[in-house]
Amino acid sequence: MSTRRILSQRLNSYTPLDANDNTSAFLMDFFSVLEIDGKRNLQDDISECADDTTVRQLAESIRTGLVVPMKAQGGRTPTVLISSPRHGLEDSMEDIMSQNISPITRNLQYRLREHCLERDGFKCVVTGLWSRVHSHPAGAPTGNLETAHIIPFVLGAFESSNCPAVARHSEIWTNIRHYFPIIRTMPFSSNQINEERNVLMLHSSLHTEFRGFRICFEATTVTNQYRFRTFSDTETALADLYPANRLVQFRCHEGQWELPDRRLLQIHAAIANFLHMAGQAEAIEKTMRDYSECSGLAPGGDTNIEDLLAVSSLSLLSESRRHPRPANIPRPQSTYVDDKHSRERPRPQAANLPGSENRPENRPQGS
Repeated sequence: MSTRRILSQRLNSYTPLDANDNTSAFLMDFFSVLEIDGKRNLQDDISECADDTTVRQLAESIRTGLVVPMKAQGGRTPTVLISSPRHGLEDSMEDIMSQNISPITRNLQYRLREHCLERDGFKCVVTGLWSRVHSHPAGAPTGNLETAHIIPFVLGAFESSNCPAVARHSEIWTNIRHYFPIIRTMPFSSNQINEERNVLMLHSSLHTEFRGFRICFEATTVTNQYRFRTFSDTETALADLYPANRLVQFRCHEGQWELPDRRLLQIHAAIANFLHMAGQAEAIEKTMRDYSECSGLAPGGDTNIEDLLAVSSLSLLSESRRHPRPANIPRPQSTYVDDKHSRERPRPQAANLPGSENRPENRPQGS
């Protein structure tokens, strides 16, 4: 019997709590975007659920411990995650929590941007627009280019002094590695977030769509060629500049920098496709709007409480970096998770906020 049929039989016997309970659809949709090893892991997780309550707990743990953190923007990360009922999770989390921490500096961000600009020919990989602030042919169309992280930049740091934050980040990464096990073979973890293989150069408006999972790149049978995919909610301002056949070919124009990694783009595309099934994205975005606009529950009482908790922690690095602390109050140190060691190193105070690698003051002089 196929994995999908086994899963369908179990979920067909699930009894919804009410008309708004979409647990079965959520799990089936998520199953559909996973590769074979991820599908097998999800099927095993569901098979281990003793009753409908643990099935719901599993679905919420995926939602708040993987999907929402990947979707959330502006430095928001889960304040509260629904714990997964699957066996062995705590051991996996402890392994990740014990891993090495490496700092990221302003200079590293600068170098990353310069490397990727060189690699991508100082152009947006989709539209072909040249970087406005770099040398370009006379009369060539230009735009503001940004370094777009495939696995979100905000998943690369957390407050080492905040034990709950360490646990939250560990569970997020444990979920990523569990449902997208291909990432283990690279290897890739939060300590590699700022490597060239996790970055591509996009026009600023396309960067917004990319990090919102409203565009993605799906691999073709040709090496380093991708089909550029948009969705019904994708911004259309630059649509006239998209390739007519929607095919994008990545190549290294200058230097010897790694191209965007197919496996990371595969994970990004899986999340993007999942979010556009049965309105999954709309529910999360509504909660994010409720939080950002009124910092609380929607007046009609229709805010998803678990999702609200999952987007209510602002800034992975520190809210105090937006609102500086008095000089006599020590700043907390930030840390990164790495796959190999068990030491922690302090994060330099000059490190950037998520997304700040694209701010003018962090660009090359003359940007």
